[in-house]
Amino acid sequence: MPYVRTRLGRWFYEERGAAARPGDAAVVLWPSLMFDGGMWRGQIEPLAALGRVIAFDGPGHGKSEVPPPFTLEENADALVDAFGELGVERAVMVGLSWGGMVGMRAALQHPSRIRALALMDTSAEAESRANAIKYRAFVAFGRHLGMPKPLAMALIAPLMFSDRALAGQPEMVDRFVRAANGFSREGLARASLAVVVHRTDVLPSLGRITAPTLVMCGREDRSTPLVHSERLARAIPGARLVTIPGAGHVSALEKPDEVNEVLVPFVRENLA
Repeated sequence: MPYVRTRLGRWFYEERGAAARPGDAAVVLWPSLMFDGGMWRGQIEPLAALGRVIAFDGPGHGKSEVPPPFTLEENADALVDAFGELGVERAVMVGLSWGGMVGMRAALQHPSRIRALALMDTSAEAESRANAIKYRAFVAFGRHLGMPKPLAMALIAPLMFSDRALAGQPEMVDRFVRAANGFSREGLARASLAVVVHRTDVLPSLGRITAPTLVMCGREDRSTPLVHSERLARAIPGARLVTIPGAGHVSALEKPDEVNEVLVPFVRENLA
């Protein structure tokens, strides 16, 4: 299986396609917390028709190793470690939620390595104190007891999926719960602390991002509501905001065709 070494341990990745022209950027996909790279199954083939695509399992998720305790800033540095190992000079970074948080920090900390950004259902801000306390309690519970299905269905799935998906696509929701329960409890806990509890506010710094940026958000996203996307789209010079009707937090999974209609042309325009 393909792995790449980083300061946060070994990461599993899936690679498809090849650069159409010398010097083209690679398309890098990073999923939401509690999902692995398989979240992008609706996007990876359309994007691979354009060029080289690399989809990562985040640290502590899927087949990637359990990381040491880390921050999102260290996550962005580790992503550039992976770029070095994989021969990626520049990337069109496509990230949903956690992935968008890593993408923004990579663009701030390593601007020469990010050709363009697609930021989906994500936030540039820190969690509120009340949410951070609540999520820390969830992390402690999950670290010891996992994520029992009744709890997941009552409290977590509604944050991830729209009402329509919860009612009409139960197999997708069930697959999410089963997959998340298969991740290392410690790995999931450490990633959750970095992404949710200890996340810093980078909104005031986003004016320094010069990469072309597409911001997308599901209109029914309850985990990271549209207001967060509106704020970061205003903060990044020239950013374009698109909303996806009927989609919840994992818009790429719920509404792949609608997402691809916007994402694929954006990536095509920014590979060279």
